[in-house]
Amino acid sequence: MKRALKISLIVILGIALSIGTGAFMFYRNLNVVNTEENPVTTNNQVKTSKQNSSSQNKKNILFVGDADGLSDTIFVASFDANKKEIDMLSIPRDTYYPRSGYNAPTEKKINAAYSEQKIDGLKDAVENLLGIKIDNYVILTYDGFKDIIDTIGGVEVNIPFDMKYDDNVANPPLHINLKKGLQVLNGEEALQFVRYRHGYVDGDIGRINAQQEFLKSFIKKVTSPTIITKIPSLAITLSKNLKTDLTAKDITTYALDFVKNKPQNINTSILPGEGGYMDDYSYYFVDQQKAMEVASEMFGDGLSSDSVSTVSQITYSPINNTISVAVYNGTKVEGLAAKYADELKNLGFNVVKIANADAKNYDESCVYTNTNIDKANKVASALSIKNVLKGENSNSADVTVIIGNDKK
Repeated sequence: MKRALKISLIVILGIALSIGTGAFMFYRNLNVVNTEENPVTTNNQVKTSKQNSSSQNKKNILFVGDADGLSDTIFVASFDANKKEIDMLSIPRDTYYPRSGYNAPTEKKINAAYSEQKIDGLKDAVENLLGIKIDNYVILTYDGFKDIIDTIGGVEVNIPFDMKYDDNVANPPLHINLKKGLQVLNGEEALQFVRYRHGYVDGDIGRINAQQEFLKSFIKKVTSPTIITKIPSLAITLSKNLKTDLTAKDITTYALDFVKNKPQNINTSILPGEGGYMDDYSYYFVDQQKAMEVASEMFGDGLSSDSVSTVSQITYSPINNTISVAVYNGTKVEGLAAKYADELKNLGFNVVKIANADAKNYDESCVYTNTNIDKANKVASALSIKNVLKGENSNSADVTVIIGNDKK
């Protein structure tokens, strides 16, 4: 529940930073560009250059929502000027990410990389986790989010019902008291609205729909002509609340692309995985293969060689214990089923049977299931087996693995 809410807040923060910073830098630098001897030629050159090279200049930026030194929200964003799209991938703060020398349960969460090793530690962790290159980072606080909403004059939202909730344990403490109806929310109220997670009749769907409506209203506000008069104030707000390693030149170049090629689509996703427990602590366990596939699709790199050592650690998940597996040896090599059964056990899978197959001449290894193809794919991925079939499983295990000669 909390994870989904944080994703929405992440998206809003990202859009605010991109549009606010981009618009300010664009308008501030127009006068600089126009002081050239041939302003028309200069502007045309900039436009042509950016149109031809925007894909190459596409940056993967790590955004962090800082709550008193803790990374309360983490996401990677990138803007493609050619496609006019923003891609955003959220990384849950409880993502299981063990690091050498950090053995306490709380230190095995990715947000600990930020609190203990600051932004450089978190940047390294995200690069290893996703197999991509992080070009720059941006850090913003919740107070910064509220200031941004206040600076643009609030956002009009239709609140579907009265929202009342208090949580003194939350960080920061959460006190929500919003009334039903169409109204303009200031920064504090907007933060309450996007953090609210109770009372929706249809659960997550209702909450997500409400947050999407907020996003639409927010985008409409910050892309409207009225925002121009607020740019100086917005720039001051950003300078007070923003920490980044982007240079003025970086921001100017990026902002020119952003303003000239205003995004038509905003693609958001969450790091693939599942929540679960290990040693009585809750974690978000990443589906490493899917995570790198998503990262590769969104950010263009994927499966870097630097990630190999981390993959073996992160792929382990207690969630795998919910998948029962029977492993059969389909070759003449003794002990082969036990070898691969041990690999599955080390990854957390529940191996319920190890035996010889009905034949000893299987050329290729196979994975069978008659219950859940996703479970079969997960087992197949763990052992790098290509052949996955549904409807052929003849025992009570969720998944049956037959080891062939290709695994000798």
